[in-house]
Amino acid sequence: MSGQLEEKIVVLQDQVKKLQSQKDSLLKELDAVEEKYENQDRLYRKYFPIIIDMVAKGETPFAKACKELSNALKKKATSTKIAYIFEQLKTAMIKEDIGPVSLKKKKGMFSSFLKTSADTFLEDFKQSYHEVVNSLKSTLDKKYAPKLDSMTARILKVQDTADINDIRETVFSLIFLYISETSQDREKVNAFIQEIVAKILDIETKLATSYEQTRSMFTSNQGFEKVLSSEMGGLKESSDVAASLDDLKVQITQRLTSIEKALHKKKTVDQAINKLAEKNRTSFKSGFAKLKQELQEATKYSEQLEKKLNQDQLTGAFNRRAYDKKMVDEMDRFLRYGTIFSLLLIDADKFKRINDRYGHAIGDRCLQEIIKRTQPLLRKNDMLARYGGEEFVVIMPETDAPGGEQAAEKIRKTIEKIEFLYKNEKVRVTVSIGVSCVQEGDQNSEQVFERADMAVYKAKENGRNQVMVQ
Repeated sequence: MSGQLEEKIVVLQDQVKKLQSQKDSLLKELDAVEEKYENQDRLYRKYFPIIIDMVAKGETPFAKACKELSNALKKKATSTKIAYIFEQLKTAMIKEDIGPVSLKKKKGMFSSFLKTSADTFLEDFKQSYHEVVNSLKSTLDKKYAPKLDSMTARILKVQDTADINDIRETVFSLIFLYISETSQDREKVNAFIQEIVAKILDIETKLATSYEQTRSMFTSNQGFEKVLSSEMGGLKESSDVAASLDDLKVQITQRLTSIEKALHKKKTVDQAINKLAEKNRTSFKSGFAKLKQELQEATKYSEQLEKKLNQDQLTGAFNRRAYDKKMVDEMDRFLRYGTIFSLLLIDADKFKRINDRYGHAIGDRCLQEIIKRTQPLLRKNDMLARYGGEEFVVIMPETDAPGGEQAAEKIRKTIEKIEFLYKNEKVRVTVSIGVSCVQEGDQNSEQVFERADMAVYKAKENGRNQVMVQ
């Protein structure tokens, strides 16, 4: 029994050795193939741009596409982008009659137009949206790269105008996702979104214009056909009258028949073109209406998010984030133009005792009342924000210390009148307010805040429910 087991082990060991040998051989082959590919890739990227740069002369679409391909190879662009540039090259070669005869258009004028109008439209669409995707790539985080690469591949595969709505919706879905997830400065986000939206709107507007121009051309053709048909009818009547000129009549009739056939053929082709353009126009019209709605929703959604990011959820006042930004702006104005501003720091007196005695619900209501009573006393360009806990700040642009003190005293007197019942007990709240105006020599907003904070401390020490200027 032991001998049989040993024999099996020896057999298995031999098989393992063979498999290991095969594995090593395959790995060597794979390394050789990869090395060959890398060498070829290096050669292509090294010499192709040199050749292309020599060919790319002038400012024609073909020359521009060659230059773009050269730059893409030098920068080691993705295969998706290079494939897109090759598509542009192909289109430019066809338009400029570059290359073998098989690439050139041999069909009749109308059938050629039928294909070219749709192709040109789609190529313009692809190129424009490809530029939009590149703008998104340059700004969005790396985590969105797979979605953007997938979007690029889908744009390259567009074959029909029916795909346009799908591409547009995909772009807007990504924009909405970015708006929801980003933590960047909301103003910068809004500016970027508006830039992207403007690009898309420009694309769609240009395409809409091309539809209308095509429609005008069809209207003009229809007028031409009516005139030509009328003239043909007149010629037939004339030939019928000229009975003594039989030969002339026969020739005229034959020519009229030939013209009539050509006209019929033209009408058939025009109808096909018109049908295609109408289909595109209808599809675009509905898509454009949806685009406008999506733009409004995107703008509204972004504004709502911005408001939430800058709003204190309990009191409805601005929050610390909004305060910090406003202070930076005011300090910049002071340092650059000498425009003064005052800061009011409002601190609810004995607020912890209110929370402990009546509960946090009553404490929250006190904070809400402070905001409710203070806001109407301020100017439109003043900012009221919750700094944290029971502290509030008011930034008053272009206001000196006496002006700030006067505003603070109005606020103090208004708040000390607050009272409401809790289980038959009157609940009152007062505030201590520190006022500070920016001074010559201040280099940052923290210096202004520290003086206002010191003024509040002195107001508390002096008995609370009062205004102090520092």
